[in-house]
Amino acid sequence: MSLESFLIERKGSILPLWRDSLFDVYPPGSHGFLKNKKERFANPVGYTLSTELERLFGEIAKEDLTSEARSSLESILKIRAVQDLKPSEAVRFILDLKGIVRNEVNSKGSSGISSEELREFELKMDKICLEAFDIYNRCKQKIYELRVNEVKRQVSRLMERANLICEIPDVIEDH
Repeated sequence: MSLESFLIERKGSILPLWRDSLFDVYPPGSHGFLKNKKERFANPVGYTLSTELERLFGEIAKEDLTSEARSSLESILKIRAVQDLKPSEAVRFILDLKGIVRNEVNSKGSSGISSEELREFELKMDKICLEAFDIYNRCKQKIYELRVNEVKRQVSRLMERANLICEIPDVIEDH
């Protein structure tokens, strides 16, 4: 059995464990709400995280990281960037999948998955984690830029209200 078919076959046992790992960084009250309440409008964050994680899982089994996988990864990490998680907390769920899959392979005895195939999967997950860190960093940088621009606008408005800003006339020099 190939690793891809193994992941598809064991999706029902692997995905819930991976979802738990995704939500483990949240406080206990939030953790339960985000994880268990899967209605789109009652819990948009939990719904989006769960939906995108499932999409990502379906794409990870494929040979290369697809644009759909990157899109799902970006959706998850945008939410995590807004939530002020540490970078390690934001991307840890990706590395957790390696252990979950390894445990699942080992618990099933002769699953037919070679150690080489498992090693390749783990290397792929490491690459995905590095890409996730880059995505998370870009999202955080964008948030910081937005905050700085907002502060600049607020200061400018306050200075205008206090009449501390005046128009500087254009001076045309005649020679």
